[in-house]
Amino acid sequence: MRNRIKRMFNIALTGFMASLVMFLFIYVGTDVTGIAPFNVAPSYAFLYNLGIEESGYALLLHFCYGILWSYVLVYTFDDNLSIMKAIMLAMVLWLFMMFVYSPLIGWGVFGFGYAHHLPLNHPLYLEGALSYILITLFVHLVYGWVLGYISSRWLGRGYSR
Repeated sequence: MRNRIKRMFNIALTGFMASLVMFLFIYVGTDVTGIAPFNVAPSYAFLYNLGIEESGYALLLHFCYGILWSYVLVYTFDDNLSIMKAIMLAMVLWLFMMFVYSPLIGWGVFGFGYAHHLPLNHPLYLEGALSYILITLFVHLVYGWVLGYISSRWLGRGYSR
């Protein structure tokens, strides 16, 4: 029982750490360097469209989502965890973002929506589709790599249950 609780905690911690690294890249891109093609993180943009403008909820959503997918990775592949499997999961998540999440935000499929017509300072403004595709792909690959690296070492073969 104790090992199971420890394992559950480590899965959550792994998802949190991978989400934190992803968040830091998004934060640097939006708030520090301004190179991100969007003004706010996608989780914030999603909640903004729902009428929720509190950034704390967006941060909570981002981390809960990252932790959830950590559990999916571990329970799907169990003792056969690898960086490549986590990157493949991250690619599926990125495609989900491109085909479902992004249109719900108003950015359109692969960023080819109307958001580039919004005022530059609007929270949902999106600069361009190509930079949106590349930046979101990059941060998802980072998430997948970190998730796979930590999971395969903490939770893979040889981990006592």
